[in-house]
Amino acid sequence: MIGPLAALLAGALLSGCDTMTPDECRSANWNDIGLRDGSAGKPMYLLEERAKACSKAGTTVDSASYIAGRERGLRSFCRLENAAPLGLNGTAYAGVCPAPIDFEFRRRHQAGFAVYTLRSEISGLDNRSERLQRKLREADNDESKQLAATDKDDERKRIRREFDERRRNLRNELRDIDRSVQSARDALRSAEYTLDTLR
Repeated sequence: MIGPLAALLAGALLSGCDTMTPDECRSANWNDIGLRDGSAGKPMYLLEERAKACSKAGTTVDSASYIAGRERGLRSFCRLENAAPLGLNGTAYAGVCPAPIDFEFRRRHQAGFAVYTLRSEISGLDNRSERLQRKLREADNDESKQLAATDKDDERKRIRREFDERRRNLRNELRDIDRSVQSARDALRSAEYTLDTLR
């Protein structure tokens, strides 16, 4: 689960650029925009995306000011104490930190992201379990209503068979979910321990 979700979030981060309106382009303080992007750990190619948006508005980007601001922002972003919380929030890391810190930053981010992913997985399984339990209760009510609506023995037997099978399938799904939740909780305890050792 962790790998696909990480890839999905990373793709969302890398593909989601801040578009700028013509008015924003004309009044832009490029040093401040670079500072904001750097502080948020945004990838460098955002500058190119911004330049494209602003060229349509007939304005140009002050690349030097943007890069100077971004470098200041990255110094704030690329601190090891930021890595785990970034992952715990489910935010992807775009690999923007310099080589001397990148490996450890990435390691701590991944540890936090693993915890985030497992917590999300458990929450999703719990929600699914609640929905199935609700369906189980509804099956009992629906069966009672259908049985009350007929006095034919063959029809009542058919109704009971159908609802017995429905309940059996729901209970099988619930057992599978319970096993998945237990496995995920075991993995979460391990991931939380790993994260704690890095703090």
